[in-house]
Amino acid sequence: MEHIERKSIGKWISILHRQAQIYINRELKAYNINSSEYFYLANLTGDGEGCNQKYLSDLNHIDDALTTRVMKKLEEKGLIFREKSQEDKRAYHIRLTNKGIEIQPKVLAVLQKWTEIISEGMDEMERDVIIKKLMLMSENALRETKGK
Repeated sequence: MEHIERKSIGKWISILHRQAQIYINRELKAYNINSSEYFYLANLTGDGEGCNQKYLSDLNHIDDALTTRVMKKLEEKGLIFREKSQEDKRAYHIRLTNKGIEIQPKVLAVLQKWTEIISEGMDEMERDVIIKKLMLMSENALRETKGK
């Protein structure tokens, strides 16, 4: 009889998530970046435009308070620059510093390599199907937990 955990989607997603954190922490250690920080660096543009801090929280459904703590750490590390929004003095506008712009391609390369590692043995169509199904599962989870 097959053990029920073998069919648990949540179990396998959890394992992938934990292993991704281990990999990212290891690969980005030389740049003093960890698995709670990489997401923000990967999603800021290097063109100097930057974006609203709230946008970064909403992009990955991350708690605003956690985003604020990570932003402060990235600012202390000299990777981002935070400035009060001219339109809303409670909001922050985030931009990469020159150091952040220099490190960002390394972060993106690590993320690309992780995707290659975990999708080894799959063709492009299989990867696309998995991504679409994971997006659907994420939307279902958010609808359930956030009541949307």
